[in-house]
Amino acid sequence: MKTVSDIMISSVLTVKTSDSIHQARMIMKDKAIRHLPVVDSETGDYVGLLTQRSLLNHAFNIVEKFGMSGLDKRELRTEVKEIMTTDGITVEPDAGLITIGELFIIKKVSCLPVVEEKQLKGIVTSVDFVKLALHLLK
Repeated sequence: MKTVSDIMISSVLTVKTSDSIHQARMIMKDKAIRHLPVVDSETGDYVGLLTQRSLLNHAFNIVEKFGMSGLDKRELRTEVKEIMTTDGITVEPDAGLITIGELFIIKKVSCLPVVEEKQLKGIVTSVDFVKLALHLLK
C-alpha cells in the first residue's frame, strides 16, 4: 500500500448541487457519515464538500433566527450549493500515503476527496487512515 487509491473508499455517496439540505442531512443520518462530496447537477463534476459541521452551523443559524419550527421548511428550500465548501483540499489517486497523512495533520482536515480530472474517484477520511495504521501495527 503506497497510494491513496490503495485505501480510499471508491463507492462514495454524493449529493448534487441542486439537492436540498434536508435530503443531504437524511443521507448523512441514515448512512452515519460526516462528509458528502457534492457533484455538479449538470456535468457530474466534483465541485465541493458538504460536512456535518456545515449542516450543524446552518441549522443553528436557522433555529436562532426562526426557531425550531422553521428548520425543516428552510432545509427543504435550501440547496446544497448554498452551504457547501468549495475551497477544500483534494488529492489525486496516485498521492502518496505519507503526503495524505501529513495533510491530515498539517491542514487539520478530516477527509480528502480523491479527484482526477474533475471526476470524483473516491474519498479517504482520517478514520480510514487510523484503520490503516492499526492494521500495520498488528
